[in-house]
Amino acid sequence: MNEKIENLHKELRAKVDEADKQIKDLKASAKDATDKAKVEAKAQLAALDNRAKGQRAKLDAAEAKAKAWLNQKKLATSEKIAAWKAQREVSKLTAHADGAEQYAVTSMQLAVAAVDEAERAVVEAVVARMEADTAQTPPGKAA
Repeated sequence: MNEKIENLHKELRAKVDEADKQIKDLKASAKDATDKAKVEAKAQLAALDNRAKGQRAKLDAAEAKAKAWLNQKKLATSEKIAAWKAQREVSKLTAHADGAEQYAVTSMQLAVAAVDEAERAVVEAVVARMEADTAQTPPGKAA
């Protein structure tokens, strides 16, 4: 399970780095606000929206798993865990560890989804700013 957590951590780091790069590139092209830049920004927003729709079921399942773990955690108090250790109840301790690892994986999946949503929000804001700036440009002048 630790390998899976490590892989998700790397995926999250890569996703954050890629989102940062794309946002920087989009902001740089937004300064010029050419028609091409507007089309590219809108296309990127559409692609992010489609990806978000496609991942909705996966995200809902991850949220359900996270809630289930939090409910399980409430039941497994530190006193119970200490008793399991003292009584060497390996099956209960293993189940608790498995649940904690699954919660970590699920939390990483939710973090990846949050990065996707943040990226989508920034692109949407850039597109909105481009449109507002274009509306302020007098007719006949280049944007």
